[in-house]
Amino acid sequence: KINTIITHPPKACIVLGSGLDGLVDSIQNKKIISYEHIEGFIKTSVLGHAGQFIYGYIRGVPILCAQGRFHYYEGHSFEDVGIIIKIFDYYKPNNIIITNSSGCLRLDWEIGRFMLVEKFIDFSFINSNAPKIYKLNNNLNFDINAYHGTYTYTIGPTYETEAEIKEIINLGGDAVGMSTFPEYLMCKKLGVSPIIISCLTNYGAGLIKKKVLHQDVLENAKNVTLEFSLLIKEIIRNIVL
Repeated sequence: KINTIITHPPKACIVLGSGLDGLVDSIQNKKIISYEHIEGFIKTSVLGHAGQFIYGYIRGVPILCAQGRFHYYEGHSFEDVGIIIKIFDYYKPNNIIITNSSGCLRLDWEIGRFMLVEKFIDFSFINSNAPKIYKLNNNLNFDINAYHGTYTYTIGPTYETEAEIKEIINLGGDAVGMSTFPEYLMCKKLGVSPIIISCLTNYGAGLIKKKVLHQDVLENAKNVTLEFSLLIKEIIRNIVL
């Protein structure tokens, strides 16, 4: 069914995080297919996740975007959450880019900036009773304007407590979020080295005197639409050279 919207195999495939779908406006000759029109596909239920694949061109390069992702906390298995990566891998793109909105755990970092994920801390305690660290093989051979750091995966859907944030910082976490890690595990399983970018939309609980609200996360992500689009275009330009 997805093949009905694809004319040339995509050279870059992108998972768009919460509030980061402004990139869609940069896509030319757009063709869209809703997840619910794909037989046997699961549906998104989270605010800020549209639930559709978008195919088109950025600077003449064919790309496929997933606008809306799945989360373990919605009742899906890690395998189910990774279904988007399986679809991307079918087309064997030059690269898979996974993006997310995340909480920043470093007060010396600016909100609205981006972090290239170099490591994961699995803080979900699903597969083990201790946090586990995964190091990524980043295949970026050019510099991007982003911090480099460690993304900590928690199950959600509630935001972390102050005590959890302190523990994550002690473990070396620079950002925290409720997505991306299951997709990374699917990449690992398929032998794919993704580029993973976090948009730092808020500070973690207790770091500043402000409650973390999902609406603020979406708002802050939308505020950096232009910068995000430029960053992704730069990555696409470099990975298809």
